[in-house]
Amino acid sequence: MELTPIKPGTFLNKIKIEKKELCLSQDRIRVLVPARVHLSVIDMNYFSPGQPGGGGVGYAVRLYAEVEISLLDKKDYNIQAKREGVVRHIAHILAKSVGYQGGFEIKAKDHNINHMGLGSTSALITAVACGINKLLGEPLESRSLRKIIGYNFAEDAENGLVVPGFETGVGPAAGIHGGFVLLTDGLELVARCPLERCVVYLAFLKEDVAEEKGGEITQSKNAGELEAELLLNKAREFDKRDAHKKTHQILFKLLPSMMNNDLEGMGEAVWNLQHLGSKVAEIEHHTNPEKIYEVMRECRKRGASIVGMSSVGPAITIVCREKKEIKASVEGYLNKEEVRYIKTGVDNQGIKVEKI
Repeated sequence: MELTPIKPGTFLNKIKIEKKELCLSQDRIRVLVPARVHLSVIDMNYFSPGQPGGGGVGYAVRLYAEVEISLLDKKDYNIQAKREGVVRHIAHILAKSVGYQGGFEIKAKDHNINHMGLGSTSALITAVACGINKLLGEPLESRSLRKIIGYNFAEDAENGLVVPGFETGVGPAAGIHGGFVLLTDGLELVARCPLERCVVYLAFLKEDVAEEKGGEITQSKNAGELEAELLLNKAREFDKRDAHKKTHQILFKLLPSMMNNDLEGMGEAVWNLQHLGSKVAEIEHHTNPEKIYEVMRECRKRGASIVGMSSVGPAITIVCREKKEIKASVEGYLNKEEVRYIKTGVDNQGIKVEKI
């Protein structure tokens, strides 16, 4: 499938929002937004490029998009960012949505782990949008802000353009609120809970990791159009078959476990979701799906509570309780395998804003 590039700032969807009057700030601020791990879409038949939805499950991880931003009197967008297209896009969208006529000075960077299923674009866009909202006196509350982001979500394209992207709303919700989140269709946040005293491992099969340049980690193949084809074809067919099973797992296992801080119950539901519908299609999309399942299965055997592949991968995400014996067992296994991994944690706070 070939997506049509658009000029940054072009509305994909104009939506009705409630907004307050602007109250401009002279501050320069730094915004940090955690990335998201996306453990499962609920039903991919409910979204497409430029049409968000489908529901989803995920959590905020301690990998950050960082944005420094201030307002300008003249309508000029001075942007310093490797991914200028998506930064410019969401800046224009936010300004037009709330009626701001001035400009911005923006310096932005993502977490440098791109095309690995860890939501670098979502975190970057959310950080820019939240920073602008803060400097304009917070005319938008978080639900409206998330919907503007989701209904106008875009990815980078060539020549400074952007293309409509797939969006369930998990990224902005996790980035703003932190913790573990559950969303339903229409980007509605159903539930959130913290994951306290946990350690996170983000593991990648070595065959899926490209040579690093300047600290950047990228997928060994460029899978953008292949991913679009996957999400719009095979994954949708699998969800037509299994969406009712997935919703049963979420409603009767995951949600009550979240409400009761039952980490193992949450992990059981997430593990079941790794074997249903579109998640199967996402895992089978990779060169070595059997190895991905093996790594996840072995980490669960060693005491990991929540294990799954994030988004279309290839990142395998492993959440363990902060217990010495569990961490030693999981790390011992990962160190012996053809796997690279990053050790980090869950971000339970969400967005951080400071004056600079």
